[in-house]
Amino acid sequence: MFGLAFRFPAGRYHATPWGRNVNEADVAWPPEPWRILRALIACYWRKGDRDRWSKDDLARLVDALAEDLPVYRLPEGAIHAHTRHYMPIRKGKSDSRTLIFDAFLHLPDGAEVKIVWQGVTLEGNVLDLAKDLASGMGYLGRAESWTECRVITEVDGDPNCSPVELGFRGEPRRLLVPRSAEAYRVERHRLIMQQTDRLRKASRRKLTERALHKKAVGSFRARGGVDTLPASLLDALAVDTADLQNRKWGQPPAAYEAVYVRDPAVDPGVVSRSADRSRRHRTERRLPTVARYLLAGRPRPRIEDAVKIGEVMRMAALSKFGWETDPRTGKRFPLAPWRISGRDSRNRPVRDPTHPHAFWLPEDADDDGWIDHIVVVIAGGMDEEIQSRLDRITRIWLSQGRSQGNPAAESKTDEWRLALEGFGRPEDFARSSRLLGCSRRWRSITPFLASGHLKRAGYRGEVVRLLKRRGFEKSDMITELPEIKVGGTPRHTLSFHRFRSRGHERQWDSSGTFLEIEFPTATQGSLALGYASHFGLGMFGAV
Repeated sequence: MFGLAFRFPAGRYHATPWGRNVNEADVAWPPEPWRILRALIACYWRKGDRDRWSKDDLARLVDALAEDLPVYRLPEGAIHAHTRHYMPIRKGKSDSRTLIFDAFLHLPDGAEVKIVWQGVTLEGNVLDLAKDLASGMGYLGRAESWTECRVITEVDGDPNCSPVELGFRGEPRRLLVPRSAEAYRVERHRLIMQQTDRLRKASRRKLTERALHKKAVGSFRARGGVDTLPASLLDALAVDTADLQNRKWGQPPAAYEAVYVRDPAVDPGVVSRSADRSRRHRTERRLPTVARYLLAGRPRPRIEDAVKIGEVMRMAALSKFGWETDPRTGKRFPLAPWRISGRDSRNRPVRDPTHPHAFWLPEDADDDGWIDHIVVVIAGGMDEEIQSRLDRITRIWLSQGRSQGNPAAESKTDEWRLALEGFGRPEDFARSSRLLGCSRRWRSITPFLASGHLKRAGYRGEVVRLLKRRGFEKSDMITELPEIKVGGTPRHTLSFHRFRSRGHERQWDSSGTFLEIEFPTATQGSLALGYASHFGLGMFGAV
């Protein structure tokens, strides 16, 4: 066997997955084999003793490691975190501030990541080359991801992350792995022949097979004449990422995605790193019930428009699952599961008093009156498919419509970016989110509206009824508030948008009220009740 052990002295591992934007705040974990081989190649060209080892020695090392899928021994206690800051970018005579997310994995002190190629045995000159390159590797992933690397020939304990083909069970994860030298040769031939066929169909004059082949190979050159489909695997792995992106490769030709599974015990926990650098360690591994996003844009939406943002967030999630169109009526029906859409197989609303489908809750975490987060809550848990689709939501927008005074005027569209902070349980976010806090007292953030006719007991009786149906503790301490403060300014219920823009449901209560609820014991959020509570009305925050 042959293995590499990586230690990160700064306790942080930074790496952006292929095809993802750095502002999506995702981390390529565990380190992909494709990335590791590229790091060895880069170390050879920058620091290697080329008088002692030739390019052929490097090619033998790369070909040997590409023949086998490695297994991992990952440390426990890793935390997926991020920081955010505004970076000044010069435009003309002034600076504009661009919001940047710096995602990383925080690792315990002294933790090592071990990657083992069980079917690979290196000897002699090639093994010495591997040891020399490993000792010279200064970072893995992004440049700030400092590392110390060494060669290992034995590992303590069993692997906790391995290819699914080996029968390991756990959390699935797609990793970018290099093709073997032979597999790359076949793939390169296929791509060239595919391009040759395209050129043959597009050409208006007859060309020989040799001319077509030469033209096809030349078409794989990016700007500056860089060949993005070289003949050898070593050269293909060494192609710069910017050249691959300029050539618009959806995936590096010398790599493919392999499904790995990892032990849930080493699955990274979630923590949001704000200015105070607070850390929240993950709890027992269960299906996450919460996804929390950071919302950025200028200006941000007001908390008074929470129901509008909740609706467009749901539509953004539905779009990631796709639509089905009725050929007779032309109406679209969502293909999303009922936990996301809130509708059953017949496209009828799910009638369950416990409300197990998704809540889309806009949040003003810093209490300045502007929405800065969106919290998605699914009480029954989020499976891998739902997590994957929610992870793809990176922006939402809201069209204001055309002006009534000037129908010819263009409609205005406000757009905001979203960055997923992570998946978890309510207690994982309790420190930074009032919606997900734990408290005896809960106070209205947005107006509570009755979902039907108010009975003789009024709003208090309606809240007691809904709490009982939702499984919360019975509370006799329910107080109506005449107003609440938003960003330090008093607000009445009429200051808030209180109507759904979609659907034809009847709304019996158009005014609403603010409430404060006190439970006998501390209660874990989220708490949203009443009309349109799935979209941001009737939200309560922990006091």
